[in-house]
Amino acid sequence: MIFQNFIGLLVSLSILIWSCDYAIKNSIAISNVFKIREIFVGIFIIAIGTSLPEFAATFQALKLNSEGIVAGNLVGSNIANILLVGGIMVFPIVHLNLGKEDKSTFRFFLIFSFLFFLLIIFNLNIDLKLGLILIFLLILFFYFELKKPPSEEVSENNIKDQSTYILVFKIILAFIALFFSSRYFIDYAKNLTEVFGVAETTIGITVVAFGTSLPEVVATIISIIKKQNNLAIGNILGSNIANILGITLIAIFINGEINYYNLLTNIDKWLFLITSIIFFIIIYLRLAGKLISIGLILSYLAYFTYQYI
Repeated sequence: MIFQNFIGLLVSLSILIWSCDYAIKNSIAISNVFKIREIFVGIFIIAIGTSLPEFAATFQALKLNSEGIVAGNLVGSNIANILLVGGIMVFPIVHLNLGKEDKSTFRFFLIFSFLFFLLIIFNLNIDLKLGLILIFLLILFFYFELKKPPSEEVSENNIKDQSTYILVFKIILAFIALFFSSRYFIDYAKNLTEVFGVAETTIGITVVAFGTSLPEVVATIISIIKKQNNLAIGNILGSNIANILGITLIAIFINGEINYYNLLTNIDKWLFLITSIIFFIIIYLRLAGKLISIGLILSYLAYFTYQYI
C-alpha cells in the first residue's frame, strides 16, 4: 500500500511538472511577441505558470475537505520559493544587477506579504470582501508595472515562429494535464498522511509544498543557465504573490471563506514573514553568492526536517 502510494505520487508529480514546464515554455514564446520586460515576464507569466500546481492542488484539496493541506501548501510553497529556490538562484551569481525601477516592485512585495501575515496571525475569516481588497492591490501593482519602460531584449526560445493561437492551444492542453495530475497527486499525498499518521498541514507544508515548488526550481535553473537573473527573481516574487492571492481566492470561491489561524502553527506564520523580509533584503541590497545560497538551502532543510520531528 505504501509503495503503491509513493509510486503514484511520483508519477503524478512527474506529469504535473512536465505539464507546467510545457505551459511555461509556450508562455515565454507569447511574451516575446509583446516584448515584455524580463522581471515582468517572471512575475506575471512565468510565476503564474509555476504556481499552477499550487492552484490545482488547492482546488483538489478543498474538494477533499483538506483545508490543512491548503494552508500548508500556501505557506510552505512561499517558504520553499525563498529558501530553496532563492538559494539555488543566488548560488552561481556574484552580484545581482537590478535597475532602479525594480526597487518599487520589491517594496510592493514586502507590503503585500506583511498584509497577508496580519490575516494569518489574527483569528480572521477571509471572505470575499478581503479577497477583493487583495485583488485591488494586485491590479494597482500590475498597472504600475506596465507603466515602466519595456525591455529591449526578450527571452530566447525555439518555438517563437509558431502562431499565437497554436501557442495558446498548447498552454490549454498543458493546463488540462496539470489539473488531472494534481488531483491524483493530492489523493496519494492524503493517503500517506493516513498511513504515517502525519497531520495534513505537515504534509501540505513539506510534501505538497515541495512538490508543487519544483516547477519554480526548474524555471530558476533554466533562467540562470540563460543568464536571465531578473526572470528568476521575478519568478520567485510573482509566485509568492500568486500563491497568496490565487490559493486564497480559490478557497473563498469554493468554501465562501477561509481562516488560516488554526491551520498553521506560530512558527509557520512567523517564518512566512521572516523569509519574505530576508528575500526583500537580499534583492534590495543586491546580495548573492555561495555562502548566502548555502545558508538559505540549509535553513529550508532544517525547517523541512523540523516538521517531522
